[in-house]
Amino acid sequence: MIRLGLLALACCLLLGRPARAEGVFPGADWETAAPESQGLSAEKLDKAREWLASHNSRSGLVVRHGRIVAEWYFQEADRNSRFAAYSTSKSLSSMATGLAIADGKLTLDTTVGQFQPDVQPAGKKAITVKQLLSMSSGVHNNPEVHQRTDLFTYALNEAPLDHPPGSKWDYNNTGLALLSPVFQKATGKPIDDFLNERVFKPIGIAADDWTWERREGYALPYSGCHMTARGMGRIGLLVLNKGEWDGRRVVPADWLKESIGPSQDLNKSYGYLWWNNTTNKWPKVPQDAYAALGRWDNNILIVPSLDLVVIRQSDLAPAQGHQIAEYFALVCDAVAKP
Repeated sequence: MIRLGLLALACCLLLGRPARAEGVFPGADWETAAPESQGLSAEKLDKAREWLASHNSRSGLVVRHGRIVAEWYFQEADRNSRFAAYSTSKSLSSMATGLAIADGKLTLDTTVGQFQPDVQPAGKKAITVKQLLSMSSGVHNNPEVHQRTDLFTYALNEAPLDHPPGSKWDYNNTGLALLSPVFQKATGKPIDDFLNERVFKPIGIAADDWTWERREGYALPYSGCHMTARGMGRIGLLVLNKGEWDGRRVVPADWLKESIGPSQDLNKSYGYLWWNNTTNKWPKVPQDAYAALGRWDNNILIVPSLDLVVIRQSDLAPAQGHQIAEYFALVCDAVAKP
């Protein structure tokens, strides 16, 4: 194997092509590398940095082959700054659900009524975990739900059912709120504690790197995670590697594959709380890309064909004309073409 590797390296050098960098996983700290050493143009990455700086960003991170090749902070932020992930938290909740399913605590066909039999109106008892994850629960979408201190009481007992479960796609925090009481009853743990034990600690996300908002004793499954850029980078790298971390299986690969693909026919860009590029949602980005997307573009973009993870964070409203696809495209364009 060593001779074959040396032969491949020699061939690459003779042909004038750089050898492909081997992927790594960070330990307590990340390995950093010059962009060119990992097959990226520093000049083109600087255009991505300029885009971030002019669009109210607080951080940007680019990881290739498991190494940080670009890391930017703005307006007094630094690598210790935690920012609200907003709806990127949904994708973490999806991972927790996949693990609970692998543990035999839930299935995609588990209904809300199995673990919350007193839910009202009674029609909500039939909503399945799959419908919660795919945004097709049919629950009334209350845009003010995030402001309620009793949001889980409201979601369980007051929010009406507007549509038969599974009949309409509706990006809906009220419906997804039902996942947390179901998950907690099924597993005995809030989503955030479960993730810390099963995902965060195993991949090196330290206690100081994250917090998670709770209300009424439940973790917000649709929003609530606050995390550093490097913590988000670890999440992205884990998913890029199909749930494996340095030889250890953390999240089932088949769950990640299923949750990233289209989860229903009503919106093929949406999986189980992940977005994909099936419908060219992000022009000039490879079609195999997928992402966790949060308010104000607190995002994790993953591009398997480029072995790339891209992070953007902010606690500021986007600047006028802000289109996150432009940032994604600039970073992807920085990758040297074969």
